Amino acid sequence: MNFKRKLGILALVCLVTDIALFGLIQKEPYSTEAVMDSLWKQHNVQSTMIDGISEANPVLDVSVYDEKDINGVEDYLNNSLSKEDLEHYKLNVYQWSENPLEFRENAQENLNNWNILLQMGANVEQ
Repeated sequence: MNFKRKLGILALVCLVTDIALFGLIQKEPYSTEAVMDSLWKQHNVQSTMIDGISEANPVLDVSVYDEKDINGVEDYLNNSLSKEDLEHYKLNVYQWSENPLEFRENAQENLNNWNILLQMGANVEQ
């Protein structure tokens, strides 16, 4: 009876260890791209873009269908991106529009406000 109990405990420990290891192996490694891609499942976004071409002004650009979704997307990115990404990239979340002029204005609004604050020498948190 004592042997069966020890064998049962050993089997249970092995099973729990296997499940934990399987969970760790299946976990996707962190990347900026993975966080941006996860927006499509988490929020109702129209488009996402990582603009890292300009090292002077790297931007994570997200357009949403509804203006009320902007704060939720910004909160999600602030909680999901690494501290290094938040320091490196400027977040630009704005409302999408079918009107090209309005769309361009919405996209530039946040970036212009950001640049004005930087020119004023403000200590800006993303």
